[in-house]
Amino acid sequence: MKEHIEGVGEVTTPSTFKEKAANFWYHYKWHSVVAIALIFAITICSLQFCTKENYDIHIFYAGNKTIGRTNQDGNIAEIASINTSLKKIIEDFDNDKEKTLNFSNYYFLSDSEMNDLDISADYSYITGDRNTLTTIFQHSDYYLCFISPAVYKEYNENGDIDMFLSLEEYKERYPEIEYYAYNAIKLSSVDFYNMPGISNLPEDTLICIKTPGALASKSKEHKAHVENAFTVLENLLDYKIS
Repeated sequence: MKEHIEGVGEVTTPSTFKEKAANFWYHYKWHSVVAIALIFAITICSLQFCTKENYDIHIFYAGNKTIGRTNQDGNIAEIASINTSLKKIIEDFDNDKEKTLNFSNYYFLSDSEMNDLDISADYSYITGDRNTLTTIFQHSDYYLCFISPAVYKEYNENGDIDMFLSLEEYKERYPEIEYYAYNAIKLSSVDFYNMPGISNLPEDTLICIKTPGALASKSKEHKAHVENAFTVLENLLDYKIS
């Protein structure tokens, strides 16, 4: 796209995502390299920290919604509402008589949403969350996932193996729920979607359980985490708001 700037003349303004990204990289290359390196280091440290904390379960949301972490107008922060709701269905996995939860939020846009971004958008933030999400899928203890269809398409449909485990066993037990695919349930089709904080997630949010990585699949610890994720999923599907 061309526009006229007084004193400069006619200039070309980047319009597609690739052009915007190339322009951003040209102007902020080293800023981005440093930022991504820091994000990667923080991610690894965070994942290691999560493991040391011995949470009963790790759950994440990934999609085009940013979950509020601060109070606004005296209301409870979104993240606090989500944690309170999820604690109603999680199990005391480590038998320490306390339910502990690690819930994280990662920002992920579809290709069309990326193309619609303004040139001034923070691409390092978006890229950083994408890189973190890839690391989580490959190496973390996060198994119960709330994701957007764009995330499902990116990670389940573009790989050599299914990123998420089959949930078809629930079709007969829960005939009222809606499926996006054989390994993805529509969160808005279950009663738990009406819980505080959970209802703020987009209606097209999907519930999935991550497939363990090659090394994790041989680990008894990771198998136990997967079984725990299925148990929590069943608690979620069974939950009824009185």
